[in-house]
Amino acid sequence: MLTVVCAALLLAAPAASATPKDDFMEAALDAMKAVLDAKSRLALMPPDTFPPMAEATAKGYKVGPVVLTTGQKIDPSSGAYNKFKPNIPTYQPAGILDGIGAYTLKDGIVRVFVNHEINNDRGTPYELSDGQGGTWKLIGARVSYLDIDKDTREVLDGGIAYNTIYDADGNIAKNTSIFQVFEGERFKGLDRFCSSQLVPAKQFKDGRGHVDSIYYTGEETGSFFSTVGGAMWALDPQRGDLWQVPALGRGAWENVAELDTGDKEKVALILMDDSAPFDADDFDANQMAGDNETEAAPAYLYIGVKDPAGDFLSRNGLRGGKLYVWVSDTGDRTPLDFRGSGSRKGKWVEIDNSTTEDEALKSDDGSTGFDQFSYPTQRTLWTRAEDLGAFGFSRPEDVATNPKDGKEAVFASTGTVYIIKTDFKDLSARVTILYDGDADEKRRLRSPDNLDWADDGFIYVQEDEAEETTLTGEPLFGEGAANPNEAGIVRIDPHTKAPALLRVANIDRDVVLDASIANPTDAVDVDAGDAGEWESSGILDVSELFDEKPGTLFLFNVQAHGITDQAQFNEGSAIIDEDLVEGGQMIFLEKAEKA
Repeated sequence: MLTVVCAALLLAAPAASATPKDDFMEAALDAMKAVLDAKSRLALMPPDTFPPMAEATAKGYKVGPVVLTTGQKIDPSSGAYNKFKPNIPTYQPAGILDGIGAYTLKDGIVRVFVNHEINNDRGTPYELSDGQGGTWKLIGARVSYLDIDKDTREVLDGGIAYNTIYDADGNIAKNTSIFQVFEGERFKGLDRFCSSQLVPAKQFKDGRGHVDSIYYTGEETGSFFSTVGGAMWALDPQRGDLWQVPALGRGAWENVAELDTGDKEKVALILMDDSAPFDADDFDANQMAGDNETEAAPAYLYIGVKDPAGDFLSRNGLRGGKLYVWVSDTGDRTPLDFRGSGSRKGKWVEIDNSTTEDEALKSDDGSTGFDQFSYPTQRTLWTRAEDLGAFGFSRPEDVATNPKDGKEAVFASTGTVYIIKTDFKDLSARVTILYDGDADEKRRLRSPDNLDWADDGFIYVQEDEAEETTLTGEPLFGEGAANPNEAGIVRIDPHTKAPALLRVANIDRDVVLDASIANPTDAVDVDAGDAGEWESSGILDVSELFDEKPGTLFLFNVQAHGITDQAQFNEGSAIIDEDLVEGGQMIFLEKAEKA
């Protein structure tokens, strides 16, 4: 680095013999400033500068190049959506990268949205418009945009992906009062954006689906961490507006996926509430008459009617719709009743998600069973679902639509991968077990979390060490495990009679980086030696956007959970709770056509 700067000075400065000493020093300083300015503009290094935090494990697959390593800066940032600090003139994306969405911005450029799964009380502050010419500050979860060159696959621009928040009543937020209260403390910002889905406008045949493209992201908070539950949010990619969508209910939202209703006037979304079973109607926690029984998360379906004359939510069918839960025809209620293999017929049964008319029941902390906007809390919805006989899944995770059949979706739920197909004529739905980890002695897929149904028909699933052992105490990762691999990415062929699985990539724990410091390799993994602590999270087939054949190019993230609190090891590191929070990367995954 020093050699490059010195060489640049020799080229840029006038010859010493022709310039007085003072003038020479001034010229040299000007030249150095120019070089440093140029280096600043290139602060986001080319994608092959850093090695990937993952490695390919199957023939025909390649991991890399790296798009972004936490700590790198985008300088200058145009602040395409948000021109408030700290977006401009320099933007340094936070860590804990998660859900991904993408679309073609213009010729040669793909715009990528990426979630940051940060707790509401962490992260560097950022500013939003208050709708009155001023701004307000918040911390916590956020969504970034990254503009990527199709050919070089380098990042050209980036920043916060929105400038305005609309609350559940459709009003522009002016401060943190729109957020919930938990244990006497108001949330300081959005909370834990997990997986995500960019739903293209009119994505189904004959223009069915949403009128506008929408980036969905949900707050994964609830159960023991929130007596209200998280909100689902809809980002308008054209305007940079982030809308709370109360019609979708409260939950620890992992993700949503759009389904094809077969009706141009209606839209449908399937939603997954990533909460472990708990006593949702516990009296002390929610002032409700508890039954001392453990409740579990239902699968939700939302159906709404589009209003062409309405606002962003209304014209996309996201106001005044109906919410449903899946009920098995056999009366099965938990995975203990339905496991291993096979399928169950069932139906979508309407659940009451309407607002209360009793003003006294509105509460910031959900203690009345309703939130501050009069909508039922997560706990209220769970108890209502239980009364309807809903099947309770164990921590439903990510969900994705079948690109070949818009009425079908795949989702994961603690050790199991399911496929659900809905008939919108009578709202019947069949759930089929695609893979059950408990029935697989080789443990080829452990703790499935994020996933994507690729355009070539394969399903890609990412592992997360949500559980270190099975219920019998068998280790799932590392020494003594049937599958000792680090967490990875597993491909499933849903078309074979027996599930055909292929591990295509694993986390590489030897690549430990902090791009916010002078020597990024000085970073320290505080969880070194503990297998499974890092995870890949967020995966998306971007083949079509980059002019590649279907199912051959993906973006995915690595959450390097051990790269935290780095200032204790390297002074000046930005990877601390008050700033970037955690290390990680966004990376390309490529597949040869015949792999």
